[in-house]
Amino acid sequence: MAKPKQDKRREQRIEQEIVVVDLAPAQECEHEMFVMITWEDRRLAVPLAQLETIRADKATRQAVEDWHYWVEQGYEF
Repeated sequence: MAKPKQDKRREQRIEQEIVVVDLAPAQECEHEMFVMITWEDRRLAVPLAQLETIRADKATRQAVEDWHYWVEQGYEF
């Protein structure tokens, strides 16, 4: 389970829970890591950097935190 990560440029916080169902196809992840979510009966690819975990196992939580650190350091694919 995940939710949109708070954007420091905006004071509003989006409080919607979403379910990440898979990694996006490789062609979607050429420059940034995307994951697939279900939203309103559709599957969408969204940037992992825009999500934060709220319910996940330890390995998943660590992977997401590592990716956020990578992005915050300015690294790219």
